[in-house]
Amino acid sequence: MKFRQLKSKMLSALGALAIGLAVAMPLADAEAAARAKLTLKDGTTVEGELVREVDGLVWIKVLTNGREETKMFTASDYSKFEKLEEAPAAATPATPAKEESKPADAAPATTSAPAESKARTANRVPRAAVITLGEGGDKDMVGVYVMAKPLRDAIPLLQKDNVDIVVFRINSGGGALLEIQKLSDVIYDEYRKHFRTVAWIDWAISAAAMTSHCIEEIYFTPEGAYGACTGWFGQLQAMQGRGLEEVLFQMEKISARGNHDPQIMRAMQIMEPLSATISDRGQVTFYQDTTSGNLVLNPKGRVFTFTSETASAVRFSSGTASTLDELAKAMNLQEVEWVGVRKPGYAWPICAAEQLQMDFRDKTYKDDQAFDGYRVTLDTAMQMAQQGDDETKAKLAGRARESMNRIISAINNNPNLALFKFNIFPDRFREEWIEPTDKKIRDLLKKEKR
Repeated sequence: MKFRQLKSKMLSALGALAIGLAVAMPLADAEAAARAKLTLKDGTTVEGELVREVDGLVWIKVLTNGREETKMFTASDYSKFEKLEEAPAAATPATPAKEESKPADAAPATTSAPAESKARTANRVPRAAVITLGEGGDKDMVGVYVMAKPLRDAIPLLQKDNVDIVVFRINSGGGALLEIQKLSDVIYDEYRKHFRTVAWIDWAISAAAMTSHCIEEIYFTPEGAYGACTGWFGQLQAMQGRGLEEVLFQMEKISARGNHDPQIMRAMQIMEPLSATISDRGQVTFYQDTTSGNLVLNPKGRVFTFTSETASAVRFSSGTASTLDELAKAMNLQEVEWVGVRKPGYAWPICAAEQLQMDFRDKTYKDDQAFDGYRVTLDTAMQMAQQGDDETKAKLAGRARESMNRIISAINNNPNLALFKFNIFPDRFREEWIEPTDKKIRDLLKKEKR
């Protein structure tokens, strides 16, 4: 799944879909949120606000470690589903909604700020770091240049720098489905525990939008775009059948992580219409058609993509910012210390964690460019050594091992190269390639001693 359209071309096409930001007709006050109780297969129970229920899938908002969190359960997860009495009228609306914008002097947003982060910032200026997921051009592909491994490796560096807030600056035109769940797990399960985690969208297309969708607090640049998540295989054939259903279901679960209505991502994945209505209390309700909502977000026959304007209109975006100062204001940060070193050509300081991402992408790019050379040198040395004398075999075996070590170094840095270059899953690479290749080289040296 790869999209490499130029931004100007894509944004021009999106411009035709722009929505006038007229004031929506107010709805009646939302009804009090219903509550539900699930008895899971292991006998434990889950009780909380019922967010959504469809075809056996149930979304319930619960308190986890003092934080509200929306969890999704499938029919195979529970043995009993009960609707309880309605919650008081002041309860959170059942449909996921973005709140009205707060004034600049309001308390900072804390939807994704863990208790650990709030404790650290209680008596000092919060420290924030920018980490890029993709940098455009030749280094933007999810699954090659945007990966879970370097993000996980960066967490200790962020903790060493006493970072409280992590801003993921997204600039990627798409990539491989295989990495989305891994990235989502690292961001949702690990980053969210330690940092207030936000996304700053410049160009999040296809797999990049799917990766970002587990983040609840999202901001856009003025030219930002987010969506067009159609899955492809082979000669640019759209996914269908069971494969498509599995990805749709995967993104339903990831939507629940980010507290985003699943209809948004569904309209980004397949050609389904989408409309929305905003109540006078700021509650946003989405519809999988073009007639129920006051705002038509996606007409029939198209795959949906947010612009900064449309994302803001339906509260998917928490604000629009082109600079760090504008972003801090949108995040309601009265003061903030951006961690890192200022470097020419960069709009934000480069922290140690970001430098790790840049080094990872640089090495991946160099290895990708040189990979065919590594393999040709290895294969040629092995073939020539079969016909040489003992001294020649020793020299060629050394050359072969040097090329093998370069390949191993490339895959240690980026395990997915094993799949893309050898069609071998990373966890099988040692057994299926390294060990057999090492044996062949050692066999050359054994023949030399005879």
